[in-house]
Amino acid sequence: MELKPRSSQIVICGNTYLEVENCSRIMEYNDIYLKVKTFSGMVIEIWGTGLLLSDYNTEGIAVRGKITSVELHGKEE
Repeated sequence: MELKPRSSQIVICGNTYLEVENCSRIMEYNDIYLKVKTFSGMVIEIWGTGLLLSDYNTEGIAVRGKITSVELHGKEE
């Protein structure tokens, strides 16, 4: 499968690490909830406990903590 430019890719390792590529902005963030928007317009909501952004740059974000739920909303086609 070929990804479109600026497509988002989500990597989940167990329930303690999550990485999202091509985020355009962090919409909301605290230790139990993270909401990010991707360049394609998709919104990703991450729920858990002790959530911590361990890396944030122009390519994406890395989240550590106990992840309990991930929801996808929006336009990625």
